[in-house]
Formats: sequence, C-alpha cells, structure tokens
Amino acid sequence: MRKKIGFGLFMFAATFAGIGVWLWNKPHRNLSEETASFSGTSEELFDHISSLNDSGRLALINSTIELEGAVLEFSKTDDSTATVKLASSKTDVICTFNSAEVERIPALMPNQPIHIRGIYTGFEEGLPGFDMLPTITLNRCILLDAATESN
Repeated sequence: MRKKIGFGLFMFAATFAGIGVWLWNKPHRNLSEETASFSGTSEELFDHISSLNDSGRLALINSTIELEGAVLEFSKTDDSTATVKLASSKTDVICTFNSAEVERIPALMPNQPIHIRGIYTGFEEGLPGFDMLPTITLNRCILLDAATESN
C-alpha cells in the first residue's frame, strides 16, 4: 500500500513539475503580429475606457492596444528600459518598452509623432484636488513608426 501511495505522490509531483517547466518555457506574445483590440489616439482610448463599466475595464486588461500620438516625455535608462509619455489633454498614457525593444528605439523628441502597440495593463483615476490626470499604462510596447525630422 505504501508503494502505491509513494508512486501516486511521485506522479503527482512529476505532473506539476512538467506543467511548471512548460509554463516557464512558453513563448511570449508577439505584439508585432497581433491585431489590436483598440486602435486610435490616447483621447479616444480614454473616452472608450471611461464609457466602460468595471467588468468591461477588467476585460480590456491584457489586450493589445495601438496608439498614435505625440511624444510628451521620453526617458531611457541604461539600455534596459525606456518610457514614453504621450501628449494628451484628458489623460496621461505611459508606455514602457522592454529591453529588447529599447535597443532599436532612437532618441525621441517632444512633439514627435509616434505609432506604438502595447499591452494594456491598467487605468488609474486622477486625484481630485491634486490636478492629476487619469493614467493609462501600456507595457511591453513596440515602436511601429516614429517620424524623424530631417534637417
């Protein structure tokens, strides 16, 4: 009887170890090949999110969003992360790029047109009385197009 219980526990542990290895090595999403569930400007995205109820906002999380707009701020740290804040009068849109994408991003200038795609990870309401705009965050962004100035 002990051998059967021991064998059963071994099979149980081996199954979970196999599932863990499979999940660890599962390929990442390829955003350049995914179709966006929303495409537009940051103002249009804000209006869309504002029109949704709580369950609609939860359903939007982890979906692919494609935005066009102008760069408000750009920061790049030690070739491992880059952050772009898009210009908008209604909301702050913060786009974070991963280390693989950071290497191919040029230095972006304020008011430069940009076209990006990323994974929507959340929406935070602004704080009344503190002049803080609501914030929309996109992670693992990729740069689809950025207009460059010619001199």
